[in-house]
Amino acid sequence: MPVLTDKNFEKDAAAGIAVVKFYSLWSTDSRALEEPYKQLSDEFRGKAKFIESEINSNPVIAKKFGVASIPSIMIFTNGRPTARIEKLCTKRELRNQLERFIKN
Repeated sequence: MPVLTDKNFEKDAAAGIAVVKFYSLWSTDSRALEEPYKQLSDEFRGKAKFIESEINSNPVIAKKFGVASIPSIMIFTNGRPTARIEKLCTKRELRNQLERFIKN
């Protein structure tokens, strides 16, 4: 899965739908979200880019988008933030959010 860094945000999240998971290595909630996030990335392959960003390694991008909770997931449409989930969510909750932005 692509990794979003402070340097490549514009290139990787600027076009189409990008789903960015902000996480931390020390967060148990972040680890709990790993498998559902991977499954949804497979399910929505070709319809959205799924990207991850570890906040301690990439603090500039996390600060730019006001990431205050870990894990946080942001959905970007053509580089603009259009949705945010700032809690550990279920696969179903995340899928419901994605379906609002992704046309089948």
